[in-house]
Amino acid sequence: MFRRSTKITSLIVAAASIATMVPAMAADVKKVDTQDGTVYNAVAYKDGKYYIDGEVEDKDEAAYYVSNGKYTDLDDVDSGDEIARYGGKYVEVDNGDYYLDLETGKVTDDEVRDDSKDDAETNLRKKIRKDNDGRYVDSAESENPDAKLVSNGFQEEWYEAKISAKSKSNGNQGSYTVYTDVKGNYIDADHNLGKINVVTTGDSVTLKNTNDKETIKIDGKNVEISAVVTDSEVIGMDKDYIYRKASLQIYKYAKDAATGDVTTSDATKLVKFGSKNNDIKPELTADGKVQIIQKISKAQDSDDIDGAKFAKTVNTYFLTNDKGEAKELYANTSVNNGKVIAYKESGDSLYVQALTLKSKNGYYYTDISDTDTDSYDAVTTDVDGNVWTLEKGYAKKYNNDDDFDKVYKVDGSFDKLSVYDKDNIIAWNEGDEVYSVVAGKSKDSDDTTTDDTVTTTTGWAQDATTGAWSYVKADGTKAIGWFQSPTSQLWYYMDANGVMQANGWIQDGGSWYFLDSTGAMKTGWVYTGGAWYFLKPTNGNKGAMQTGWIQTGGKWYYCNASGAMLSNTTVGGYVLGADGAWIK
Repeated sequence: MFRRSTKITSLIVAAASIATMVPAMAADVKKVDTQDGTVYNAVAYKDGKYYIDGEVEDKDEAAYYVSNGKYTDLDDVDSGDEIARYGGKYVEVDNGDYYLDLETGKVTDDEVRDDSKDDAETNLRKKIRKDNDGRYVDSAESENPDAKLVSNGFQEEWYEAKISAKSKSNGNQGSYTVYTDVKGNYIDADHNLGKINVVTTGDSVTLKNTNDKETIKIDGKNVEISAVVTDSEVIGMDKDYIYRKASLQIYKYAKDAATGDVTTSDATKLVKFGSKNNDIKPELTADGKVQIIQKISKAQDSDDIDGAKFAKTVNTYFLTNDKGEAKELYANTSVNNGKVIAYKESGDSLYVQALTLKSKNGYYYTDISDTDTDSYDAVTTDVDGNVWTLEKGYAKKYNNDDDFDKVYKVDGSFDKLSVYDKDNIIAWNEGDEVYSVVAGKSKDSDDTTTDDTVTTTTGWAQDATTGAWSYVKADGTKAIGWFQSPTSQLWYYMDANGVMQANGWIQDGGSWYFLDSTGAMKTGWVYTGGAWYFLKPTNGNKGAMQTGWIQTGGKWYYCNASGAMLSNTTVGGYVLGADGAWIK
């Protein structure tokens, strides 16, 4: 079987021609070696570590753990198994049958996901039982809550649980949303609001907590109001904060003069927000609520509410612009440097926005960037919340404003992508049997040494004027003559000026060699100029064009003095068929 890289049927290159590749790309775009091999799935991790499943590096088909260039066959993991990221450092195999620790390369059949959930539920129950002094119903003291994982595959586990409320006042639906880590260090997220400035004609108050009742004039009468958060959904998190989308409602209280009974009613439509000089009436949902985004600290406040711990800081922002016009939040979200990055896939197009959380004259709102719309072959996020795409041979990272920046030049056929950070990525196309790996030290590593594909002082470099490629060695000089990439192990030829040659034949030491469009020296069969040529596939003048009788794949072929394979003819009494093979 001929690999995709040898299926070149349209090149017409004279045997003595030498062409230089001049890709049209920015000078800071790094070229990544393309390697032959079939990849079924892969997960990039930090510091050059990764999981790869397939037939790669001339190895048997298997699932491998790779660290520092060493491939370890994972005996307990079968090639083709379904996988997913989990818990910051794990690859989850076949829905939890096995877990690969990407730090150590060890595989365990422990129920890591289930054990983590059980630990979180048990530890949360213990903490609530210890802390609760009236906020939750008694059942919460003895029964484990049902915890739902809300962190992504790059972070340690955080869970969401609903704890039944002892009091159902303030329009409360009967439970509070609690977020907890595995150790049970929790925050009651339905208490602290930050600052919500409520404005009516001639009056204003600030609601800081859902337990607050503040007096304000509505229709000329003094009434008490409070705020309630419902319909919450986590949209991302980072090391210190949880970000969630939710609904906000304002309730007012009325006391029956005869019975003394207190009733509540929705007052969201009756108020504005911001300040007296900048009062905004945000657009409401069909059921009369205001859409909000909350930034909630994972750290606990030193105070408590009825014994329960709540977040040290919370900021509440309306999901509107600074004029109160409601904005759509795309279905897929991540968090990067305090911005919410939202995107959606529709047909062949990807839509991406950056949401900056701002305030203006007491009104907390969401500033949304212009939407970037691009075609794409694959989309994913990295450990820092960056959005990455593959698109027409480029691995690109969203700049958190309104565009994607090209980071790597890769094979144009790639349609799968795994990214840990910019120094550790894997891209591939299973059907075309090609892939690329960037495996270096991550930015947070103590070791600052990086892989040749990602450093600025060592590795591939492109001339900003000519577009020509060179390879800068560790000593700062350019590679001259034949050069073997330390990452892909592929061979390249650099002229006397250190410029990489590509797209054609080159003569060296009395032998002819063929370089593909990426500059890599080819071996085995190559079709070019309307003829097949055979290039020595083994060491010892590897890649040199062969002439005369050649045995490969259990068959004999004949290549004339120019290297072209003959077919449909007779040589020395031996008949060659249409495919060039000797007909015995």
